[in-house]
Amino acid sequence: MNYKDVAVGVLAAIGGSDNVERAMTCLTRLRLTLRNRSLADLDELRGLRGVLGAVPHGTEGVEVVFGPASIEGVAREFAIQSGIVLDETGGTCANPLAGITGETEDEQPKEPGEPPFIITAGHRRSYRAQQQAAIDEERLGKEDIEALRAFLDEEPEPSKGGSKPAPETEGKSVLVINGPNINLLGMREPNLYGRADYSALVRTCKVAAKEAGFANIHCFQSNHEGSIVDEIQGALGVYDGIVINPAAYTHTSIAILDAVKAVSLPCVEVHISKVEEREDFRQVSYIRAACFETITGMGLEGYRKAIFDLAKHLGI
Repeated sequence: MNYKDVAVGVLAAIGGSDNVERAMTCLTRLRLTLRNRSLADLDELRGLRGVLGAVPHGTEGVEVVFGPASIEGVAREFAIQSGIVLDETGGTCANPLAGITGETEDEQPKEPGEPPFIITAGHRRSYRAQQQAAIDEERLGKEDIEALRAFLDEEPEPSKGGSKPAPETEGKSVLVINGPNINLLGMREPNLYGRADYSALVRTCKVAAKEAGFANIHCFQSNHEGSIVDEIQGALGVYDGIVINPAAYTHTSIAILDAVKAVSLPCVEVHISKVEEREDFRQVSYIRAACFETITGMGLEGYRKAIFDLAKHLGI
């Protein structure tokens, strides 16, 4: 794949670099906030070589989905061709040049004119856990690329006849957010968190959402506070409710609390362990002030209960 040609094609399809207010990557998505989304041609984006899908994001955003092997190269060229320095937010929605390769936390070599970037082991672990969750969920009878699409909640590619992708399913949508270290489930303190891994958590949530009557569900995890805040802000106008386990940020993050309050979506707080029986510093929950319910100590089943209770709260 010629990354430069793809990046140039993306710029042309979204109305040029002058129409881009903000850009970043999230997993294999190139996430763009536009000044005028009406200038973006989603069909043209979907037709570009290497693009797996293109969908609206928030009120003025567009997300362009690539494969895990190409996102780094495309994002690098996009930054060079547009002259836009992509946000360095870290974590799951990291600087586009923070790829899934590399083995150190040092700044990587770069060509003249390229923006700086850092690749960390934490970035890779978070990404791989989520990608594996997608692959595990769809392993039976489907190709890995279909698993990636399912995980990213993307529409299928247009048929060879040129017809447009099917419209999004009508109905209520739920966003499940997990904070730091949840990607390490199964190996992290199994006496507290159990042996089930992050893939099992995603499967539990998606099965529960379908049974509870939700039309759409998206599971998101990040080890970085700003990425979680961005995801909550992006939920406005896209999702009808949130299930959130901020993990350690439960006890420290006023920013996450303020974000949930700002979008005013009904929210359920979930914790895998019985936090009320743990250390004194875990007895403070900032996010609780923005939630109509808190569920603790039920393991992964706590997510299932949270999704069903949210569905009942929404009148599904």
